[in-house]
Amino acid sequence: MQAWTVPTAPARSERPPLSSIAASSLGAPARCRPCNASKSLWPFPPTLAQRSGLTLRCRAARENVKEARKPVEQPAKLWGRSGGSGDGDDEESTWGVFDLKRYDGRWDVPWGAGRVAGGLALWFGSFVAVGFLVVPSLYRAAGVSLFDLSPEDKASFTLVCQLVETVVSLALVRVLTVGPLKEAPPPAEGEGAGMRDFFNYSPAGPFAKPRGWAFWALLGMLAAPLVVGASAAVLEAVGYERAMAGGQGTVDGVASMIDLDTPTYLSLLAVTGALAPILEETVFRGFLLTSLTRYLPTWAAVVTSSVAFGAAHLSSRDFPVLCALGCLLGVSYVRSRNLLTPIIIHGAWNSSVLSLLFWLANEGVNVQELLKEVRNAAAS
Repeated sequence: MQAWTVPTAPARSERPPLSSIAASSLGAPARCRPCNASKSLWPFPPTLAQRSGLTLRCRAARENVKEARKPVEQPAKLWGRSGGSGDGDDEESTWGVFDLKRYDGRWDVPWGAGRVAGGLALWFGSFVAVGFLVVPSLYRAAGVSLFDLSPEDKASFTLVCQLVETVVSLALVRVLTVGPLKEAPPPAEGEGAGMRDFFNYSPAGPFAKPRGWAFWALLGMLAAPLVVGASAAVLEAVGYERAMAGGQGTVDGVASMIDLDTPTYLSLLAVTGALAPILEETVFRGFLLTSLTRYLPTWAAVVTSSVAFGAAHLSSRDFPVLCALGCLLGVSYVRSRNLLTPIIIHGAWNSSVLSLLFWLANEGVNVQELLKEVRNAAAS
């Protein structure tokens, strides 16, 4: 009679090592080698020890396959999203300059439209009162005639007006907003970062991704000449410059005070490079833009606040360019959530224009005549 022999599982020395199983599992096979080896036991079921060993090996192989299929994290990119898993962590590790979705940040505004409209009306009234009534009255009370001021005295008068206007404006904005901000409920769980960042002037984290204020300020300073130049080119092409050739620009008021002395330059530099940017960015970006995001999309809030910014300068000739510059300032503030960013961009632009005018005057150029010639050339 023929003897029946029972096949047994391969000896331990004949079994493939676990490292080879893990290595082979990194490819595309549907099964691991131990599972195929179990077929040699058919038609007899494997023993408990054999079944346990095969189960452990298959489980280890499956874990290695899962690890191999995980996406590989790529280093953060400067201008966009990283090549990682695509979750929210990417937005915290990249600048995302060209990621348009990240320009849609809004604020959780705790005050209503009435406070916004009334606040702007009060601010404009206080601005006019300080510049045309309060400070001139103080000068007249001191026996100073405002019609006989030298360029240096005009610059000093402008500095005093701007200083008082800045203090009054900042105090007014604080009075309008401090109450609602204190009474606002705490941020809800999962609320987006920065939705409660009102009137932030903190110098911390200048290059911390993704809202580093210094990074966005540097980017804005590089973009400002391009934005202003492109706007001027478009206006000239459509004939706006010729239509407004007789109007006064914002630089004309400064040109009449230019004199080749250091006190005049420093006074005007303090006004245009520091005080005016602090005042205007607090009012038009810190208060108005953030308030408008409660009712409008972010891009519409940026445009609307920029139109108000341009209109406040009372210069029809420079109105479109001021609106374009305001849009740049608004976009930079939306990304950084820090008012230092638009203040620095605004101050750098004003300071560069002022320094150019003084340099031209130092070279013997009559700045006022030069501006007249530029306007006449635009009108022809």
